[in-house]
Amino acid sequence: MQKDILGIGIAGKTLSDLERRILKENPPYAIVLFGRNIGDAQQFVDLVAEAKEIAARPPIFMIDEEGGRVDRLRNLIPGIPSVEPLADGARPEEMSERLGRLIGRALQYFGIECNLAPVVDIRSEQSPKGLERRTFGKDPQMVVQLAGAFMRGQHSAGVASCIKHYPGIGVGSADPHYGMTVIDVPLEEMLNRHLVPFAQLGNEAGAVMIGHGTYPQVDEPELPATLSRRMTTDLLRGPVGFRGVAVSDDMEMHAVSDLGSYEWISERALLAGNDVILYCSHIERVPDLQRYIARRAKEDGAVRARLDEAFARAEDYRAHCQRLIDAAGAPAPSFEALLDEAVEFCEEFARTRPEHDVYIPEVDRRKNLRHPKGRTGREEWT
Repeated sequence: MQKDILGIGIAGKTLSDLERRILKENPPYAIVLFGRNIGDAQQFVDLVAEAKEIAARPPIFMIDEEGGRVDRLRNLIPGIPSVEPLADGARPEEMSERLGRLIGRALQYFGIECNLAPVVDIRSEQSPKGLERRTFGKDPQMVVQLAGAFMRGQHSAGVASCIKHYPGIGVGSADPHYGMTVIDVPLEEMLNRHLVPFAQLGNEAGAVMIGHGTYPQVDEPELPATLSRRMTTDLLRGPVGFRGVAVSDDMEMHAVSDLGSYEWISERALLAGNDVILYCSHIERVPDLQRYIARRAKEDGAVRARLDEAFARAEDYRAHCQRLIDAAGAPAPSFEALLDEAVEFCEEFARTRPEHDVYIPEVDRRKNLRHPKGRTGREEWT
Protein backbone atom coordinates (compact mmCIF):
# COMPACT_ATOMS: atom_id res chain seq x y z
CA MET A 1 0.00 0.00 0.00
CA GLN A 2 1.22 3.48 -0.87
CA LYS A 3 1.98 5.29 2.37
CA ASP A 4 0.63 8.68 1.48
CA ILE A 5 0.38 11.39 4.12
CA LEU A 6 -0.41 14.42 1.98
CA GLY A 7 -3.58 16.47 2.13
CA ILE A 8 -4.30 18.53 -0.98
CA GLY A 9 -6.73 21.10 -2.32
CA ILE A 10 -8.60 21.02 -5.61
CA ALA A 11 -9.01 24.05 -7.83
CA GLY A 12 -12.69 24.49 -8.56
CA LYS A 13 -16.26 23.26 -8.47
CA THR A 14 -15.60 20.34 -10.82
CA LEU A 15 -12.58 18.09 -11.15
CA SER A 16 -10.10 18.85 -13.91
CA ASP A 17 -8.56 16.11 -16.03
CA LEU A 18 -5.30 16.53 -14.08
CA GLU A 19 -7.12 16.17 -10.77
CA ARG A 20 -8.93 13.05 -11.95
CA ARG A 21 -5.63 11.51 -13.04
CA ILE A 22 -3.95 12.31 -9.72
CA LEU A 23 -6.87 10.83 -7.78
CA LYS A 24 -6.72 7.65 -9.85
CA GLU A 25 -2.96 7.20 -9.93
CA ASN A 26 -1.67 9.05 -6.83
CA PRO A 27 -4.57 9.39 -4.38
CA PRO A 28 -3.71 11.65 -1.43
CA TYR A 29 -4.57 10.86 2.17
CA ALA A 30 -6.95 13.83 2.35
CA ILE A 31 -8.64 16.51 0.26
CA VAL A 32 -9.20 19.92 1.86
CA LEU A 33 -12.23 21.82 0.55
CA PHE A 34 -12.66 25.59 0.29
CA GLY A 35 -15.27 28.11 -0.79
CA ARG A 36 -13.86 27.91 -4.31
CA ASN A 37 -15.17 24.34 -4.51
CA ILE A 38 -18.77 25.14 -3.56
CA GLY A 39 -21.53 26.26 -5.90
CA ASP A 40 -24.97 24.90 -5.11
CA ALA A 41 -25.81 22.02 -2.79
CA GLN A 42 -26.17 19.32 -5.46
CA GLN A 43 -22.95 20.36 -7.19
CA PHE A 44 -21.08 20.07 -3.90
CA VAL A 45 -22.54 16.64 -3.13
CA ASP A 46 -21.60 15.50 -6.63
CA LEU A 47 -18.04 16.84 -6.41
CA VAL A 48 -17.29 14.96 -3.18
CA ALA A 49 -18.97 11.78 -4.45
CA GLU A 50 -17.08 11.84 -7.76
CA ALA A 51 -13.71 12.31 -6.06
CA LYS A 52 -14.41 9.39 -3.74
CA GLU A 53 -15.51 7.19 -6.64
CA ILE A 54 -12.51 8.01 -8.81
CA ALA A 55 -9.80 7.61 -6.16
CA ALA A 56 -8.10 4.24 -5.94
CA ARG A 57 -8.47 4.69 -2.19
CA PRO A 58 -10.99 7.36 -1.16
CA PRO A 59 -9.35 10.28 0.64
CA ILE A 60 -10.67 11.75 3.85
CA PHE A 61 -12.46 15.00 3.08
CA MET A 62 -11.59 17.94 5.33
CA ILE A 63 -12.90 21.49 5.54
CA ASP A 64 -12.58 24.58 7.75
CA GLU A 65 -16.18 25.20 8.86
CA GLU A 66 -16.04 27.22 12.07
CA GLY A 67 -18.94 29.60 11.43
CA GLY A 68 -18.59 33.38 11.34
CA ARG A 69 -15.66 34.60 9.27
CA VAL A 70 -14.40 31.09 8.47
CA ASP A 71 -17.58 29.69 6.97
CA ARG A 72 -17.05 27.74 3.75
CA LEU A 73 -20.77 27.01 3.54
CA ARG A 74 -21.86 30.65 3.87
CA ASN A 75 -23.41 30.76 0.38
CA LEU A 76 -25.40 27.58 1.02
CA ILE A 77 -26.39 27.94 4.69
CA PRO A 78 -26.25 31.63 5.61
CA GLY A 79 -26.02 32.86 9.17
CA ILE A 80 -23.91 30.23 10.96
CA PRO A 81 -22.44 32.33 13.79
CA SER A 82 -18.87 32.58 14.99
CA VAL A 83 -18.00 30.96 18.31
CA GLU A 84 -16.85 34.11 20.14
CA PRO A 85 -20.39 35.14 21.26
CA LEU A 86 -21.12 31.72 22.77
CA ALA A 87 -19.81 32.67 26.20
CA ASP A 88 -21.87 35.87 26.33
CA GLY A 89 -25.39 34.53 26.49
CA ALA A 90 -27.55 31.93 28.19
CA ARG A 91 -26.76 28.20 28.16
CA PRO A 92 -23.34 28.61 26.52
CA GLU A 93 -22.30 24.95 26.74
CA GLU A 94 -25.62 23.73 25.36
CA MET A 95 -25.53 26.23 22.51
CA SER A 96 -21.93 25.36 21.70
CA GLU A 97 -22.83 21.69 21.45
CA ARG A 98 -25.81 22.54 19.26
CA LEU A 99 -23.63 24.68 16.98
CA GLY A 100 -21.14 21.82 16.64
CA ARG A 101 -23.97 19.41 15.87
CA LEU A 102 -25.48 21.74 13.26
CA ILE A 103 -22.14 22.10 11.51
CA GLY A 104 -21.60 18.35 11.81
CA ARG A 105 -25.03 17.67 10.28
CA ALA A 106 -24.20 19.96 7.36
CA LEU A 107 -20.86 18.28 6.70
CA GLN A 108 -22.42 14.83 7.11
CA TYR A 109 -24.94 15.72 4.38
CA PHE A 110 -22.14 16.60 1.96
CA GLY A 111 -20.05 13.51 2.77
CA ILE A 112 -17.22 15.33 4.60
CA GLU A 113 -15.52 13.28 7.30
CA CYS A 114 -13.41 15.86 9.16
CA ASN A 115 -13.86 19.46 10.22
CA LEU A 116 -10.61 21.33 10.86
CA ALA A 117 -12.19 22.83 13.97
CA PRO A 118 -12.72 23.91 16.68
CA VAL A 119 -10.14 26.64 17.26
CA VAL A 120 -8.84 26.30 20.83
CA ASP A 121 -6.36 29.17 20.88
CA ILE A 122 -6.49 31.24 24.07
CA ARG A 123 -6.78 34.88 23.12
CA SER A 124 -5.60 37.88 25.08
CA GLU A 125 -7.63 41.09 25.40
CA GLN A 126 -7.70 41.33 21.63
CA SER A 127 -7.38 38.56 19.07
CA PRO A 128 -4.35 38.77 16.77
CA LYS A 129 -4.86 39.24 13.04
CA GLY A 130 -6.34 36.12 11.48
CA LEU A 131 -8.10 34.99 14.67
CA GLU A 132 -10.71 37.73 15.07
CA ARG A 133 -14.00 36.31 16.47
CA ARG A 134 -12.74 32.73 15.99
CA THR A 135 -11.83 31.92 19.61
CA PHE A 136 -13.99 30.75 22.51
CA GLY A 137 -12.43 33.10 25.05
CA LYS A 138 -9.55 34.15 27.28
CA ASP A 139 -9.94 31.58 30.05
CA PRO A 140 -8.42 28.14 29.32
CA GLN A 141 -11.09 26.20 31.20
CA MET A 142 -13.88 28.11 29.46
CA VAL A 143 -12.27 27.26 26.13
CA VAL A 144 -12.04 23.60 27.14
CA GLN A 145 -15.68 23.59 28.21
CA LEU A 146 -17.13 25.28 25.13
CA ALA A 147 -14.78 23.83 22.51
CA GLY A 148 -15.29 20.38 24.04
CA ALA A 149 -19.07 20.78 23.77
CA PHE A 150 -18.76 21.96 20.15
CA MET A 151 -16.56 18.98 19.36
CA ARG A 152 -18.93 16.45 20.95
CA GLY A 153 -21.88 17.92 19.07
CA GLN A 154 -19.93 17.55 15.85
CA HIS A 155 -18.94 13.97 16.68
CA SER A 156 -22.58 13.06 17.38
CA ALA A 157 -23.32 13.89 13.74
CA GLY A 158 -20.55 11.58 12.51
CA VAL A 159 -17.92 14.23 11.74
CA ALA A 160 -14.45 14.10 13.27
CA SER A 161 -12.57 17.08 14.72
CA CYS A 162 -9.09 18.52 14.36
CA ILE A 163 -8.42 21.13 17.05
CA LYS A 164 -6.12 24.04 16.20
CA HIS A 165 -3.67 25.85 16.16
CA TYR A 166 -1.15 23.93 18.32
CA PRO A 167 0.73 25.05 20.36
CA GLY A 168 -1.40 28.20 20.44
CA ILE A 169 -1.29 31.40 18.40
CA GLY A 170 -3.77 33.40 20.48
CA VAL A 171 -1.16 36.05 21.31
CA GLY A 172 0.64 35.96 17.97
CA SER A 173 2.20 39.09 16.50
CA ALA A 174 0.83 38.70 12.95
CA ASP A 175 -1.18 36.56 10.55
CA PRO A 176 0.87 33.46 9.52
CA HIS A 177 -0.82 33.42 6.10
CA TYR A 178 1.43 36.31 5.12
CA GLY A 179 4.55 35.97 7.24
CA MET A 180 6.08 35.04 10.57
CA THR A 181 3.94 35.30 13.69
CA VAL A 182 5.81 35.39 17.02
CA ILE A 183 4.36 34.07 20.29
CA ASP A 184 6.85 35.49 22.77
CA VAL A 185 5.90 33.67 25.98
CA PRO A 186 7.88 31.35 28.28
CA LEU A 187 7.36 27.60 28.41
CA GLU A 188 5.71 27.78 31.83
CA GLU A 189 3.00 30.06 30.45
CA MET A 190 2.60 27.76 27.46
CA LEU A 191 2.04 24.77 29.74
CA ASN A 192 -0.28 26.53 32.17
CA ARG A 193 -2.35 28.41 29.61
CA HIS A 194 -1.99 27.91 25.86
CA LEU A 195 -1.45 24.14 25.88
CA VAL A 196 -4.28 23.35 28.32
CA PRO A 197 -6.99 22.75 25.66
CA PHE A 198 -4.69 20.52 23.62
CA ALA A 199 -3.83 18.45 26.68
CA GLN A 200 -7.47 18.11 27.76
CA LEU A 201 -9.21 17.73 24.38
CA GLY A 202 -6.56 16.44 21.97
CA ASN A 203 -6.97 12.70 22.44
CA GLU A 204 -10.76 12.98 22.38
CA ALA A 205 -10.52 14.87 19.09
CA GLY A 206 -7.99 12.43 17.67
CA ALA A 207 -6.29 15.13 15.58
CA VAL A 208 -4.40 18.35 16.29
CA MET A 209 -3.42 20.92 13.68
CA ILE A 210 0.13 22.25 14.04
CA GLY A 211 0.36 26.00 13.44
CA HIS A 212 3.15 28.04 11.93
CA GLY A 213 3.88 30.28 14.93
CA THR A 214 7.41 30.78 16.27
CA TYR A 215 8.19 30.55 20.01
CA PRO A 216 11.53 32.26 20.72
CA GLN A 217 11.46 31.54 24.47
CA VAL A 218 10.97 27.82 23.82
CA ASP A 219 12.81 27.03 20.57
CA GLU A 220 14.80 28.62 17.75
CA PRO A 221 13.40 32.13 17.27
CA GLU A 222 12.67 31.85 13.53
CA LEU A 223 11.60 28.20 13.36
CA PRO A 224 7.84 27.61 12.86
CA ALA A 225 6.28 24.96 15.08
CA THR A 226 5.51 22.90 11.96
CA LEU A 227 9.24 22.47 11.36
CA SER A 228 10.24 22.14 15.03
CA ARG A 229 10.77 18.70 16.54
CA ARG A 230 10.89 20.27 20.01
CA MET A 231 7.38 21.66 19.58
CA THR A 232 5.74 19.00 17.41
CA THR A 233 7.25 15.87 18.98
CA ASP A 234 8.95 16.54 22.32
CA LEU A 235 6.33 18.90 23.75
CA LEU A 236 3.25 17.49 22.00
CA ARG A 237 3.98 13.83 22.72
CA GLY A 238 5.55 14.54 26.13
CA PRO A 239 3.92 17.02 28.54
CA VAL A 240 0.78 17.47 26.39
CA GLY A 241 0.36 13.68 26.18
CA PHE A 242 -1.15 13.63 22.68
CA ARG A 243 -1.40 10.22 20.98
CA GLY A 244 -3.36 11.05 17.82
CA VAL A 245 -2.52 12.39 14.37
CA ALA A 246 -0.68 15.70 13.97
CA VAL A 247 -1.87 17.60 10.88
CA SER A 248 0.17 20.51 9.56
CA ASP A 249 -1.51 23.78 8.74
CA ASP A 250 -1.32 24.66 5.04
CA MET A 251 2.35 24.52 4.08
CA GLU A 252 1.72 27.11 1.38
CA MET A 253 1.28 29.87 3.97
CA HIS A 254 4.13 32.33 3.72
CA ALA A 255 5.22 31.77 7.34
CA VAL A 256 6.64 28.42 6.20
CA SER A 257 6.63 28.35 2.38
CA ASP A 258 9.07 31.28 2.25
CA LEU A 259 11.69 29.15 4.02
CA GLY A 260 12.46 26.66 1.24
CA SER A 261 11.25 24.35 -1.49
CA TYR A 262 8.13 22.23 -1.08
CA GLU A 263 10.38 19.17 -0.92
CA TRP A 264 12.60 20.61 1.81
CA ILE A 265 9.79 21.87 4.03
CA SER A 266 7.87 18.58 3.57
CA GLU A 267 10.79 16.49 4.80
CA ARG A 268 11.45 18.90 7.66
CA ALA A 269 7.77 18.85 8.66
CA LEU A 270 7.69 15.04 8.60
CA LEU A 271 10.85 14.72 10.69
CA ALA A 272 9.56 17.35 13.10
CA GLY A 273 6.55 15.17 13.87
CA ASN A 274 3.72 16.09 11.48
CA ASP A 275 1.80 13.00 10.38
CA VAL A 276 -0.36 14.56 7.65
CA ILE A 277 1.06 17.45 5.62
CA LEU A 278 -1.30 19.85 3.83
CA TYR A 279 -0.75 21.63 0.52
CA CYS A 280 -4.05 23.30 -0.27
CA SER A 281 -3.54 24.99 -3.64
CA HIS A 282 -1.01 23.59 -6.08
CA ILE A 283 -2.24 20.09 -6.81
CA GLU A 284 0.10 19.77 -9.78
CA ARG A 285 3.00 19.49 -7.33
CA VAL A 286 1.54 16.50 -5.51
CA PRO A 287 2.93 13.59 -7.59
CA ASP A 288 6.45 15.00 -7.39
CA LEU A 289 6.13 15.46 -3.62
CA GLN A 290 4.85 11.91 -3.21
CA ARG A 291 7.76 10.55 -5.20
CA TYR A 292 10.23 12.67 -3.25
CA ILE A 293 8.98 11.46 0.14
CA ALA A 294 8.98 7.83 -1.04
CA ARG A 295 12.53 8.17 -2.40
CA ARG A 296 13.81 9.78 0.80
CA ALA A 297 12.21 6.98 2.83
CA LYS A 298 14.24 4.44 0.82
CA GLU A 299 17.44 6.43 1.20
CA ASP A 300 17.24 7.43 4.87
CA GLY A 301 16.24 5.20 7.77
CA ALA A 302 15.11 8.12 9.92
CA VAL A 303 12.74 9.36 7.20
CA ARG A 304 11.47 5.80 6.65
CA ALA A 305 10.78 5.26 10.35
CA ARG A 306 9.03 8.62 10.65
CA LEU A 307 6.91 7.93 7.52
CA ASP A 308 5.86 4.53 8.91
CA GLU A 309 4.86 6.14 12.22
CA ALA A 310 2.99 8.98 10.51
CA PHE A 311 1.09 6.63 8.21
CA ALA A 312 0.07 4.40 11.13
CA ARG A 313 -1.34 7.39 13.02
CA ALA A 314 -3.12 8.63 9.90
CA GLU A 315 -4.74 5.23 9.42
CA ASP A 316 -5.83 5.17 13.06
CA TYR A 317 -7.51 8.52 12.47
CA ARG A 318 -9.20 7.18 9.34
CA ALA A 319 -10.64 4.37 11.49
CA HIS A 320 -11.73 6.94 14.11
CA CYS A 321 -13.61 8.86 11.40
CA GLN A 322 -15.36 5.68 10.31
CA ARG A 323 -16.38 4.82 13.88
CA LEU A 324 -18.02 8.23 14.24
CA ILE A 325 -19.84 7.75 10.92
CA ASP A 326 -21.07 4.32 11.98
CA ALA A 327 -22.33 5.62 15.34
CA ALA A 328 -24.16 8.65 13.92
CA GLY A 329 -27.77 8.75 12.82
CA ALA A 330 -28.91 9.19 9.25
CA PRO A 331 -28.04 12.48 7.50
CA ALA A 332 -30.68 15.09 6.80
CA PRO A 333 -33.17 13.67 4.25
CA SER A 334 -32.85 16.75 2.02
CA PHE A 335 -31.00 20.02 1.77
CA GLU A 336 -34.23 21.85 2.60
CA ALA A 337 -34.50 19.87 5.84
CA LEU A 338 -30.92 20.82 6.66
CA LEU A 339 -31.76 24.49 6.07
CA ASP A 340 -34.71 24.15 8.44
CA GLU A 341 -32.36 22.83 11.14
CA ALA A 342 -30.04 25.79 10.56
CA VAL A 343 -32.85 28.33 10.78
CA GLU A 344 -34.13 26.76 14.01
CA PHE A 345 -30.68 26.91 15.59
CA CYS A 346 -29.96 30.48 14.47
CA GLU A 347 -33.28 31.69 15.86
CA GLU A 348 -32.62 30.03 19.21
CA PHE A 349 -29.05 31.34 19.23
CA ALA A 350 -30.32 34.88 18.70
CA ARG A 351 -32.84 34.52 21.54
CA THR A 352 -30.13 33.43 23.97
CA ARG A 353 -27.69 36.28 23.16
CA PRO A 354 -27.83 39.76 24.74
CA GLU A 355 -29.47 42.43 22.61
CA HIS A 356 -26.97 44.34 20.51
CA ASP A 357 -26.76 46.49 17.41
CA VAL A 358 -26.27 44.41 14.29
CA TYR A 359 -23.14 45.37 12.43
CA ILE A 360 -20.32 43.81 10.48
CA PRO A 361 -16.92 44.50 12.06
CA GLU A 362 -14.34 45.85 9.66
CA VAL A 363 -12.20 42.72 10.18
CA ASP A 364 -15.08 40.57 8.93
CA ARG A 365 -15.59 42.48 5.69
CA ARG A 366 -14.26 40.33 2.87
CA LYS A 367 -12.32 42.30 0.28
CA ASN A 368 -9.25 41.83 -1.88
CA LEU A 369 -9.67 38.10 -1.41
CA ARG A 370 -6.41 36.94 -2.93
CA HIS A 371 -3.06 37.90 -1.56
CA PRO A 372 -1.54 40.55 -3.87
CA LYS A 373 1.51 38.37 -4.52
CA GLY A 374 -0.80 35.67 -5.84
CA ARG A 375 1.42 32.95 -4.44
CA THR A 376 -0.81 30.85 -2.25
CA GLY A 377 -4.12 30.89 -4.09
CA ARG A 378 -5.80 31.05 -0.67
CA GLU A 379 -9.02 33.03 -0.81
CA GLU A 380 -10.39 32.59 2.70
CA TRP A 381 -9.15 32.65 6.29
CA THR A 382 -8.24 29.40 7.99
